[in-house]
Amino acid sequence: MKTFFTITAGRTGTAWLRSFLSLNFGIEAIHEPLEIDDFGTQMPDIRTMRNFNNFGNNEVVRDFWKNKFNSLEGEIYAETNHTLAKCGLIENLINSDLADESTIILLKRNLVKQCLSFLVRQDFRNITMAWQWYLHPSYKKIIINPKPFMQMQDIGIALWYCYEMAARQEYYRQKYEDKLRFVDISLEEVTKLDGAQSFLSALHVSGECKMPLPENQNKANPSSELVDKVTQVIDSTNFDVEILVKDLISKGFSFEPI
Repeated sequence: MKTFFTITAGRTGTAWLRSFLSLNFGIEAIHEPLEIDDFGTQMPDIRTMRNFNNFGNNEVVRDFWKNKFNSLEGEIYAETNHTLAKCGLIENLINSDLADESTIILLKRNLVKQCLSFLVRQDFRNITMAWQWYLHPSYKKIIINPKPFMQMQDIGIALWYCYEMAARQEYYRQKYEDKLRFVDISLEEVTKLDGAQSFLSALHVSGECKMPLPENQNKANPSSELVDKVTQVIDSTNFDVEILVKDLISKGFSFEPI
């Protein structure tokens, strides 16, 4: 089986990517399994997410992945669900029979637009949203220090999350690039025909690519004042993710249990 998964923050084009992979692979790719019985089996539930980000890849997390991997079917399996990489996807994938034929898509989006999308939807106003879908600064297993961001209230937590996910993308690439295949794409590039064709080639798929329609877009637009404020904060933030992650790995950081 060839498998395709993502590491991404969400609000980055995962619904569009699912449609793209479905069209070009000729399969029914998965976005987010949301049926009642999917949570805790196919879809990580809050217990799985909080265990991994507080305690690491413990027995609760490993049991979820053992069951999920054993349930996958077909010659090609693709899932763009952004929660997976936030609760042990990579740690468990590298030790599975799927590792040799797996591709990890590092899906990125313009940081300002990504942050604004979270703010417009008020995604971090309720902690259960962070527990189920994103990450929370109170977790013990995090890369980016949240303290400098917390004084900025809603903008701060959304921006911290964006940087934390950028750091996790880089962390997994640096630590496991000898065990898994990583492909970088940005939403802005891959939704254009040239970028989509290049992406398809990187996935070792020949032929002309088929382009899906846009999906899952925000209906509300941010105010110009909010756009300016987020842009100003991001422009003034000094953040070298490669150096930061390299230093962290050298000091022994991991998402394995202590």
